Amino acid sequence: MDENLLKAVLTKYFGEKTGNVTRETSKDELKCIYDERSGTYDQEILAVGAAFHKPLAKCLHNALKEVLKDKPKDQIKIMDAGAGTGLIGVELKKLDYTNLCALDISPGMLNEAKKKNVYNELICAPLSGQQIPQIKSGQFDALISGGALHEGRVSSSAFVEMIRMVRADGLLCFNIWEGQLGDYQEMMRQLEKDGKWICLSRETLPLFTAVDMPKECLGFVYKVLKN
Repeated sequence: MDENLLKAVLTKYFGEKTGNVTRETSKDELKCIYDERSGTYDQEILAVGAAFHKPLAKCLHNALKEVLKDKPKDQIKIMDAGAGTGLIGVELKKLDYTNLCALDISPGMLNEAKKKNVYNELICAPLSGQQIPQIKSGQFDALISGGALHEGRVSSSAFVEMIRMVRADGLLCFNIWEGQLGDYQEMMRQLEKDGKWICLSRETLPLFTAVDMPKECLGFVYKVLKN
């Protein structure tokens, strides 16, 4: 989707501040934007027909069945990075994953996520290339990130920290909006070249159903080789 058109539809559905987010938007500004939206976020997402939460959770589930097939679901520790109000956590809970942690830059969004009663832990911190002190290397069996990898929100440098959080042979599952892959693909390839991870799957998934919003995204599953 054309950059100006995308800005227009984001402004239409989510407000001018969200529509105007760019690479120059600071972390503090992002936190304020999502704090302001936290109380209405679920209604906004419903209005645009967000369709990626369930399919992305299923992608991770399918991969976990193969890679960690001998580990009980309630012992599989999953980080929901850029969790927002917890909509992916809800889908993971439906699949019987109960050892969940939410990470988000916005305390307001995490407060809404807490109300859904699906997370054991909530961490308020930005997802970036900087290490998050509260999270140990290899702490999680898997990480999922839905809708967060988008220009101005989470940069490609965050892949390094995402890998660090997950143990060797663990999984990362994330989606990237249609038209946004170019911002991330170089880093994804470099990390694979460096032996950090390997791609297990790439597939087209639904994104939004609203007529003027992007319809599809790419869903990826990677296995961590070293962190």
